[in-house]
Amino acid sequence: MRITTNSQTTTYQSNLFQIQERLDKQNQRIASGKDIVRLADAPGKISDIKQLSTLIDRNALYQESMREVSGELISTEASLQSFADKLSAVRDVGLVASETSNHDKLPVLAQEMYQRLTDMVKEANHDYNGKYSFAGTKTTPESIVPVPPQVTNEPFELIQNPPTASNPSGLQVVFKGNLQDRVINRSQTGTEVINTKADVAFGAGGTEIFDTIIKAHNLLNYRSDGTQRDSSELFSTGEQRQLQSYVKDLTNQMSNLDQEIGRVGYRRSRMDALSDQIDEDNTRLGELRSQQEDTNIPEAIIQLKKEENALQYSLQIGARLFNQSLLDFLR
Repeated sequence: MRITTNSQTTTYQSNLFQIQERLDKQNQRIASGKDIVRLADAPGKISDIKQLSTLIDRNALYQESMREVSGELISTEASLQSFADKLSAVRDVGLVASETSNHDKLPVLAQEMYQRLTDMVKEANHDYNGKYSFAGTKTTPESIVPVPPQVTNEPFELIQNPPTASNPSGLQVVFKGNLQDRVINRSQTGTEVINTKADVAFGAGGTEIFDTIIKAHNLLNYRSDGTQRDSSELFSTGEQRQLQSYVKDLTNQMSNLDQEIGRVGYRRSRMDALSDQIDEDNTRLGELRSQQEDTNIPEAIIQLKKEENALQYSLQIGARLFNQSLLDFLR
């Protein structure tokens, strides 16, 4: 009868390959630091890890957006403060002009007020990284289309209209943006308003402050009949009261502007707090993901040693099993 070792050899090789595969897997776990080497190792864990990674990546996008907005809010706050300082200077010009001793300086003070006005229009056109801060959702020059006599693609423009009885200088500040909110997503379900609207910062229609300054300028520079004043004229009692009324309006507008500066500061603090909260959430999510996917190194090393011992033992057994000659089968 003929005897073979094929069945014995096949079983031995299969066991040996399994040990080598397990040994290779432990080596990969230790080298990569990842517990899951192949998708088939733990399909359920793979799904959980993917979900956690998606949440972490999404939160990172929200956080990046908030950090950019925080920088924009810092810039906006500084611009509003600069505008408020200029507005305060305009009011001071009005206060000086209302003093009887300075009535001979009215045309000079009117020119100073005009210069302050042009500076304030420039400040109102403030932008951050190419996006206008006070133009609502019209944040780029391409989104603003001037209509004659307008000529610029900026949200605020000081234009020269024909003189009228009510506006002898013909000066007018026009607003070409809109009064819509700009929002960002702070989560899948929540949004935050990030912009300061022109009507909130600068009064009704976005131009109330400018309109008041132009009225005060006209009063300083022109008579009631529309002709230009000279330095020898005095204010009438009615004109002096009118100027005081404009100064009062400017004071009230300064108060509203200060409130908006405070709101911008609060909004910036909120962005920073939300960003910090995302940091905490992502740290927690990262720990959960680590528990699912990272290798337990001490455990993996112990398992690796077991597999190495098993391999050595199997090789020794194989050497004894297959160290046979033809004579062994003829006995």
